[in-house]
Amino acid sequence: MAVNANISLGAIMNTASSALQANQTALRITSNNIANVNTEGYHRREVSFGPRLTAERLTGVTVEDVRRIADDFLARQQADATAGANQMSTVSSYFSQVQDLIGSIKNGSSIGSRVSDAMTALQQLSEDPSSAARRSSALSSVTSALSALSNMATSVQSLRQDANTQIMTDVGNVNSLISKVYGLNNDIKAAFAQGDTQTGLLDQRDRALADLSKYVDIRTYEQGDGRVYVSLADGTGLITDVSSEIRYPGPSAVTAGTVFPAMNLQRINPEQKNDLGPPVALEGRIGGGEIRGLLDMRDRRLPDLAEQLGQVGASLADQLNAIHNNSAAVPPPASLTGINTGLDSSDPLNFTGNVTVAVVDSQGALVQRLDIDTSSLTTVGDLVNAINGGLGANGTASFTNGVLSINASNAGQGIAMLQDPANPSNRGGHGLSQFFGLNNLVTAASPSNYATGSLSTDQHNLNPGGQADFVLRGTNGAIIKSFSVPVAGTTFADMFTQLNTAAAGYATFSMDANGNAVMTPAAAYNGARLEVANDTTTRGSTNVSFSKFFGLGTAARQTQASNMAVRSDILQKPGKLALAQLALTSTSAPGDFVLGTSDNTGALGLAAVGNAAFNFEARGGLSSASMTLNDYVSQVSGIQSDLASNASQDATNQASIQQEVTARKNNAEGVNMDEELSNMMIYQQAYNASARIMTVVQQMFDTLMHAI
Repeated sequence: MAVNANISLGAIMNTASSALQANQTALRITSNNIANVNTEGYHRREVSFGPRLTAERLTGVTVEDVRRIADDFLARQQADATAGANQMSTVSSYFSQVQDLIGSIKNGSSIGSRVSDAMTALQQLSEDPSSAARRSSALSSVTSALSALSNMATSVQSLRQDANTQIMTDVGNVNSLISKVYGLNNDIKAAFAQGDTQTGLLDQRDRALADLSKYVDIRTYEQGDGRVYVSLADGTGLITDVSSEIRYPGPSAVTAGTVFPAMNLQRINPEQKNDLGPPVALEGRIGGGEIRGLLDMRDRRLPDLAEQLGQVGASLADQLNAIHNNSAAVPPPASLTGINTGLDSSDPLNFTGNVTVAVVDSQGALVQRLDIDTSSLTTVGDLVNAINGGLGANGTASFTNGVLSINASNAGQGIAMLQDPANPSNRGGHGLSQFFGLNNLVTAASPSNYATGSLSTDQHNLNPGGQADFVLRGTNGAIIKSFSVPVAGTTFADMFTQLNTAAAGYATFSMDANGNAVMTPAAAYNGARLEVANDTTTRGSTNVSFSKFFGLGTAARQTQASNMAVRSDILQKPGKLALAQLALTSTSAPGDFVLGTSDNTGALGLAAVGNAAFNFEARGGLSSASMTLNDYVSQVSGIQSDLASNASQDATNQASIQQEVTARKNNAEGVNMDEELSNMMIYQQAYNASARIMTVVQQMFDTLMHAI
């Protein structure tokens, strides 16, 4: 009887002991939860109790499992939301800076206001062209508009450089996080092998993955051994049985002509540190995160704006120069020296129409006139010979390294030119003086137009041995195609055939009626941009390459608003501003008065530029259209304002989604103090009850022993 009592009391003691141990474990887990209530990324643990069975008999309670609460669905949603929020936050931040560059229309500092002010000043100048004060005021206003455009063009490239610098920093951060997750994978695998399936290393890894999702869009795949595989959203593996790193040797300085190297993902063996397999181009595979936002701004949105600003600058310069080249200062300059056209003297002249070159004395009297029928001349050299023969002892012309110069031979005399009103000279849509840039008002880093006026059958005159290297880049920043075009054949048609062969399937190239080079991306690569990686070709002795001659590459368009200024000698001496125009008739003869200081014909032409309708080509997402310069500027400002507003709204929406998903994830996985304190009380009471049972059993043992 005593033996049976001892056995029964022992069973009770064992049951109470198991309860004591189980609730002690539960108290420890709950205590850890409470202690980590403010620990970012901490996942609460839950204790699961179960019956303890011995020989199929219930003998107490045991802790069957300590579960780490993790919601895989919410984790994926949070990663997506974080990537989206960081992408749009980055884009919105850059568009905000773009808005600051463009300026508010209300404060008078916008590009539209500057251009409008310049046109107003020119209009006022036309009322009194002889006024030195109005000349200075007009030049100051034009300079201000050109300077504003140039500063914006420079600032856009600075923003691209900022984006590229941040990409380089982000790539370093991503590589550190990939390495960290890979290392934690190995440690977690070892912990799982030892039975520790709730190791705190899991929380560390989750925090690292959360940080990684800020930079790129990721997907995670749990493995049975505790590891997690990580890929981009498109399936490109970042972490599997091996690790990887992003390699991007980005440039330290960025200009419109910078050709960014490819961003590659290289799989590596972390133990041996050797590369595994070929690198994978990454720009087109990243679908979200801060790096995606930076790539979008660097390779699409900011170049779009740079090209639009380039067209504003090019149109303004082209029209002002067209008027100024067909006008004359009083007295006219002793010489007119043009720009490097990239032509050789043996090149076809390809002009039609008529133009007059006149030698005029300091009083405005005609010394000699030369009416040129350009269509009767075959080559550029023929034009030079015609001018030299026609002006005789009163003037000379020369053409050296692509530059045309016309000089008056006698002191006190100057050169003026005038288009034939009925049949003006024309090559590629430009008059002779403007085409050669003989009397430009505005200078810039790039030509204001690339209408070469050349025909596809013209000799290309490219020196043998040169080669042009191109890169075709997609709107997502990925390099679509790299190709090279060596000098071949004899005509421009031969070179364009080379281009089309090299870019077959990706883009086609052609020449339009004005001699412009036209690139048309294949449908699959709509919006792609051409970049010039290197060009060692040159036309004769001009030092003008094949790509520069035709303005091939996005940089040629982006830099058309760079370094814009009024010609330096005109700024120094405003009297050189061409505000008059040759007053010639068919009977005008030497000695006739043909230029006067009160003539405002040229000034009126300059003032009319702001309201004239121009044909704007498709640039930076804007379609081709005919409108005034002010209207185009307003359109550029408007589309940038819309983009900034949309980006800001998208950033707000994405941030709200991220906050909502994060809150739900924290509610599901995080520590709830009320719940944990309630559990603490339950486990404490259960612990106390178990301890009380053990005390009672001990007393019963003692009583039984004394009874014996």
